[in-house]
Amino acid sequence: MKKILIIRMSSIGDIVLATSFLDSVKKQYPNSSIDFLIKKEFSPLLHHHPQINNIIELDKSKGWKGLVNLGNQLKHSDYDQVFDIHNVFRSKILSFFLKKQTFLQIKKPRLKRFMLFNLKLNFFKKDFSHIKMYHSILKDSNSFPRTSLQVSSDELNKAKLFLKSIGVENKFICIVPGAAWKQKQLPVNKYNELIDLLNQKFEFKIILLGSKNDTICDEIKIDDNVFNLKDKTSLRMAMSILSISEHTFGSDTGLLHASEALNTPVSMILGPTSMETGAGVNHPNSKLFEKNNLWCRPCSQNGKRPCIRKEQYCLTGININKIAETFQKGY
Repeated sequence: MKKILIIRMSSIGDIVLATSFLDSVKKQYPNSSIDFLIKKEFSPLLHHHPQINNIIELDKSKGWKGLVNLGNQLKHSDYDQVFDIHNVFRSKILSFFLKKQTFLQIKKPRLKRFMLFNLKLNFFKKDFSHIKMYHSILKDSNSFPRTSLQVSSDELNKAKLFLKSIGVENKFICIVPGAAWKQKQLPVNKYNELIDLLNQKFEFKIILLGSKNDTICDEIKIDDNVFNLKDKTSLRMAMSILSISEHTFGSDTGLLHASEALNTPVSMILGPTSMETGAGVNHPNSKLFEKNNLWCRPCSQNGKRPCIRKEQYCLTGININKIAETFQKGY
């Protein structure tokens, strides 16, 4: 049996996109045993995934010593093939502990990104995506499977009981308003507008999902139809809720990608990021919303760079009516 290691340590969205590559690896090597190396805080994301035999955790709190110990552990695992689809400093260090002839690493378009973000010169092909970039190190890979995550029946039952306890028993939709960087977040007034339109047109309950740092959830107005679950769910609980949601709204963030991988379509709102940076949807019923024809966009890979204009037009220019109307056509 061929023993394979896939390295993608962070973050949630990129790990979710990596599950497409994971499925392709399994198809090319059907009798293989696949390990997946991931940062400890993100490892719950891949629990119960049928293609993964073993999740290997990198505990970044252990620093350099922990990285070296992990390298020695991998060295003695005798992998037949290693796919590094992260290509960062930590994975480069780990490569010294692995056999060079079996170690394959993606090439990131760092120069193209620099030219795009700083000089506004776009040398990306129209079909560029992170999924395609991951597959570039696989032989004879012309088709890209959809992303996939798994939740167990026990987790689903617990999620349903939890939702019932707060008054959500029928159909609901999710909104994930937060993001790792504030520049990627749709303004609060836009979310309030979206919620008002959804309340007018549908009888769905609305659930806000977010982590402790997603303070925007507390700024959005709450009524009898809206439930703020910020910091009230684990990652696995949030995944279970997303998997039984009718739809998910939000920015280009990890939980939006997770929603699609759990077979729940999304309405994804792109601000400072774009298709050239790897942003985009994966589910056939998902929709992408963005303000095109702005000279300043995209401005960074992940939305980290502060906006240089007096107003962040890439988000304030988003048409909420169009989002609500597009969603309505599906129901």
